Amino acid sequence: MPFDLDRILRGACGGIQERDADLPAWLAQSWQDPDGFMAALGQLRDSATGLKSRPGQQADFFSDLAVRHSASDAVALRAFDPVDGWQTLTYRDLHRRAAVRASSWAAQGVKAGAKVCLIHRVGPELCISLLAALRLGARFALLPPLGGAFVTRRIAAFAPDHLSAEPRYAGLFRGFESLVLQDRGEAAPGFTSHTYRPLDQLALVFSPLVDAPDRGVWLNADEALRGALRDGLFTFSLRSKDVLAAPGFATLQHLPALLFATFLRGATFLHLRVQDLARDPSLLKSTPIRALGVCAGLRDLLLRDPAVRLPEVSFWFRNPEEPIDWIAWPRWMEQCGLAEVPASNVLVDPAAGGSVLFSFPQKGQIHTEVLPIPGRSWALDDLNLSGQPAPGDIGLLGPVPKKGRPPGYVVLSKVRGRYHYAGTRSPRRDGRVFPAAEVVAVAEAMPGVSGASVVAVPSGGAPVQSSFVLLVFIGGSGGAPSREEIGRRIELQMGAPHLPDRIELVPLYPHRDDAGKTDDGWCKAQYLTGALHFKAQHRMYQALTALRDALRAKQEPG
Repeated sequence: MPFDLDRILRGACGGIQERDADLPAWLAQSWQDPDGFMAALGQLRDSATGLKSRPGQQADFFSDLAVRHSASDAVALRAFDPVDGWQTLTYRDLHRRAAVRASSWAAQGVKAGAKVCLIHRVGPELCISLLAALRLGARFALLPPLGGAFVTRRIAAFAPDHLSAEPRYAGLFRGFESLVLQDRGEAAPGFTSHTYRPLDQLALVFSPLVDAPDRGVWLNADEALRGALRDGLFTFSLRSKDVLAAPGFATLQHLPALLFATFLRGATFLHLRVQDLARDPSLLKSTPIRALGVCAGLRDLLLRDPAVRLPEVSFWFRNPEEPIDWIAWPRWMEQCGLAEVPASNVLVDPAAGGSVLFSFPQKGQIHTEVLPIPGRSWALDDLNLSGQPAPGDIGLLGPVPKKGRPPGYVVLSKVRGRYHYAGTRSPRRDGRVFPAAEVVAVAEAMPGVSGASVVAVPSGGAPVQSSFVLLVFIGGSGGAPSREEIGRRIELQMGAPHLPDRIELVPLYPHRDDAGKTDDGWCKAQYLTGALHFKAQHRMYQALTALRDALRAKQEPG
């Protein structure tokens, strides 16, 4: 069916100001005919100039993300590093340095279909290595250097042929040093970039939105292209030289999708960390930002500094999976001068190549309304994962087709013809799966720990949020680690984003299942009912624990 994309994009940028207005007919049509919508989007004069990629046909990412913008000195990336200060990478430099690195990698055996693991913080080195991999037609996995256990577990799952990393991160991937690609300086790039077929595997995405986030989900080239094209033009409405920033947004959830969308449009991706902004909020005003992603941490930080205003921002967005503070958001909008600036809810799923939920921009209102992104088929599935459609107006946002895709987890509720974000099927942290098994493995490896388990505890909010409590069973041993020591070990091995909300030291021994592992079901029931607390205070259980300690000490060698 035909789509008038010029009119659609003009309307989308203006937004729907009436909360109860009917949804536009083209949106439902785009869900029914996603190929037609994406074909029309790819043929827009504004998007197709010099574009070699075509949805459903081919994808030349290196040409479309770098080569087509390389004639100008427009900035592709601007990133702040607390040690090195501001780092800027123009499209001209990105093209040249990525081509040189690709030639160097080719001489070391990287070829089309090879698996290259990229271990970099967000900055120029990541972008150059990413584009080098795309030029060669490699399959990549992006891993932020959060911690040794976190990185090595995912490297093993990816089983790469090669590894790209800076020397300072060598301690994070012990055992894989032989795979590291060397930067051999200047090389003459004498070949064309690779063209991916639609179903070619492009990236193993370690999405924090899927169960078992350490296993990874394959993203194909066509999904990545569609996501970049749709988000660049529609979700964020980027133009050449616009600046997009999303401080505090989870790296594994939002990259490489935000980089692809930004580079496809010839815009600038501005990378700032919230902890750096806490030391110097003026960093946010160093570059005029047109599209700004705002997380709760950034909002609260800026609320503490009444002098900060953001007059250059003409569009901002938030992740609807964060809990809504109905008082703080309006205060923040008023204080920063954004009450009359259009804002949207945007949920990015890296396994889908980009955003899967959005809302039409609205001014001066915070809300839970979301809609499935145009140009992507979807279904409202039964909450019980039975496979049938939702029997009522509440269900899971499910992919279509379902084969090979992770099951839905977002609960949508339909009210007066509009959909609202209503939480998740299972306990999560801002929509992301808490890596309980990995955190438990780190804790149980510490001396003096006899078992550990993570329990999700409802903590209120709208929609209801969960806190994750790490129970560490230490028996009656006096040599057990402290809460601080356990927290430091988890942060070292897994990264600060994966710290539990609370650590409880339990002077007891846990029940174990038939496999000899800590029984998580028993731990949850005992903790939530208060039984663990009761037993830890009761003299009989204290005596039994001391007896067990004595028996274990007697059995130990020496």
